[in-house]
Amino acid sequence: MFDILAGLNAEQQSAVTAVNGAVLIFAGAGSGKTRVLTHRIAYLIQHEHVAPHNILAVTFTNKAAGEMQTRILDIIGEQHGRVNVGTFHSISARILRREAESLGYDRYFTIYDDDDGLRVVKQIFKDRNLPTEQVPPKSVFYSIKNYKNQMIGPDELEGQPFFFRGGIDLVEIYKLYERRLKHNNALDFDDLLLKPLELFKNNPGILKLYQDRFRYILVDEYQDTNRAQFQLVKQLSALHGNLCVVGDDDQSIYGWRGADIRNILDFKAAFPTAQIFKLERNYRSTKTIVSAAAAVVGNNRDRAEKQLWTEAEQGLPILVMHASDDQHEARMIAEKILDLSSEPELDFSKMAILYRTNAQSRAIEERLRDSGIPYQLVGGTKFYDRKEIRDALAYLRIVQNPSDDVSVARVLNTPPRGVGKTSEAHLASYALEHDLRFFDALRQVDATAVGSGPANRVKEFVALVEKHSALLPESDLGDWAQAYINETKLIQQYQAEESDDAESRIENIYELINGIREFQGRHEEPTLAAFLEEVALITDIDNLDKARRQVTLMTCHSAKGLEFPVVFLAGLEDGLFPLIRQTESESDLEEERRLFYVGLTRAEKRAFITYCSARQRYGETILARPSRFILEIPRDLIQMPQEASITISSKSSSNRNIQEADRKSITKKQSPFIANRIHPEQPTDYATGQTVEHAFFGRGKILQVIGSGSEAKLTIMFSGNQQKKILARYAKLNIISA
Repeated sequence: MFDILAGLNAEQQSAVTAVNGAVLIFAGAGSGKTRVLTHRIAYLIQHEHVAPHNILAVTFTNKAAGEMQTRILDIIGEQHGRVNVGTFHSISARILRREAESLGYDRYFTIYDDDDGLRVVKQIFKDRNLPTEQVPPKSVFYSIKNYKNQMIGPDELEGQPFFFRGGIDLVEIYKLYERRLKHNNALDFDDLLLKPLELFKNNPGILKLYQDRFRYILVDEYQDTNRAQFQLVKQLSALHGNLCVVGDDDQSIYGWRGADIRNILDFKAAFPTAQIFKLERNYRSTKTIVSAAAAVVGNNRDRAEKQLWTEAEQGLPILVMHASDDQHEARMIAEKILDLSSEPELDFSKMAILYRTNAQSRAIEERLRDSGIPYQLVGGTKFYDRKEIRDALAYLRIVQNPSDDVSVARVLNTPPRGVGKTSEAHLASYALEHDLRFFDALRQVDATAVGSGPANRVKEFVALVEKHSALLPESDLGDWAQAYINETKLIQQYQAEESDDAESRIENIYELINGIREFQGRHEEPTLAAFLEEVALITDIDNLDKARRQVTLMTCHSAKGLEFPVVFLAGLEDGLFPLIRQTESESDLEEERRLFYVGLTRAEKRAFITYCSARQRYGETILARPSRFILEIPRDLIQMPQEASITISSKSSSNRNIQEADRKSITKKQSPFIANRIHPEQPTDYATGQTVEHAFFGRGKILQVIGSGSEAKLTIMFSGNQQKKILARYAKLNIISA
């Protein structure tokens, strides 16, 4: 029998063997948390004789789920069966497929991404003749997403005045949005977390069934869970009480999308009998990198007490490089990569360039191309987001779910088949008047106001879909998909264009068909529903191929969970990293600091930090100063060329040897510099009591003004009881009355 505890340090062994009850494992960066999780599962199966199907392990990416399943099988073998491993969304989707009828859905529901959801909102605007000039549908859609993320439904907002400019009622659109999704037999990403809670609340027997099935629950990256995810694991673990969560509050970087760091910091309050373990030894990085990262994140107040350490070699100091502008920065990075690539143990695949925002990649990409350095971009246009792929997937989706009005409308005239906007409007109006699915309205085209020519084209479209719907059950999935997509004439449409772009789109469509065949090879019973679900839940990082000899470019958010021998952190300037937004708080700054910690701890051997004196942002040149995070790194851990040292000391402190007290004081207040435009606009003097208007939030009253000029912080109460804190330099407010 495999010795499950072999190779684990004392703290790791304790975390693995504490199998019963609630357990919290604080796992610092590079501390072997995946090893602990997989060995803990193996220990449950081999030593505690827990059946694998009674174990649920939750991860945050499909890639992590696949790697965990592989590691578990490597330890215990196939003979024991498979553990339930997946992301929150994929596990919830599985539950909902089985129990869909209890919620009034068909089990073949479609999973809508943000693009699909936005199309629903746009259609609501269109049906109700709402103006899009004053309030973009995208703003309304993301407001709805924000409320769903907080588990606030439209009924809970009833009676509260939530109006956008132009009298657009958010609550009413929210209600219509939910109705449209139900009508379309569709769930959005937020629903995948919310609907299981609704299911369990209304069906205690179903909850009991899953509580009995999942007797031991393990959750990875617990610091990134939101309120719904917390409720889900709490309810599922309530019967047997065996909940183990692993995470690091210092790596909580998703507050902007609803993650709640309190879930991990207040775990003991939620589960009073919980045992707590701390994995503080880093096995990934050099002493220099570990010490620098720990020093920076140690400035955060809202964190659990722990200290990352390592027995690794000291390593080289972190090189801080100062550039005149973003073009110079990109050139410096490319030159350094070429220098490093000449070292025997370093090829391009061992290096990553991380940045705060996707916009930063443009200048870097151009320089890498000019220098002949191969690279892969994570987080660019995803394969499944390309137009031709979304079109092909829409054809597949309407076979699986004819109620999916969004997909039907997308391809009704794609490729063009003579069904124009007027005909489509007649069909949509008919469907609305008769409370029909859009596809059913197409079937009844002769009863609509659509002319005879377009009506015949609609009938051909319906016949195409129904033909392949009938063929699917008896067909090989790959062969069926190829025949169906060929008959849609999507490929022929691009062949007729005879351009490089069209050729690329054709290749992408064939690659989609290849992907379906690969999916077949990975599953014993491959179905169209399962393929579409896998595609819907794919993430940026799932497509990363570290075997390719290419430099990897990605945001610090996308780099979470990865490691590279060499890491470049680009754009370390106040206002960019930390990113200063219109609304700012101490908690926002602490999350930015955690994000820097995540970025730096991706490095195993070497770390480089770059910053510019000026950068192109928002279509103009903006002066920049080094990030406060550079100042928080102990001076003996960094190496700065003379020019960079002078820049930092002259602009950040009169004392060349910055003392620790000075460094900490910087973190407790707004930096004296955020971003100065070369041609600054004269700031408006704002005063308490003024009525102002904002392009997004609408009208509001200034409640408080702290400071003056462009650096003033304004507290404003907007309509709908929305209180916002905004920096005057970014506010762009119109003063309505004094």
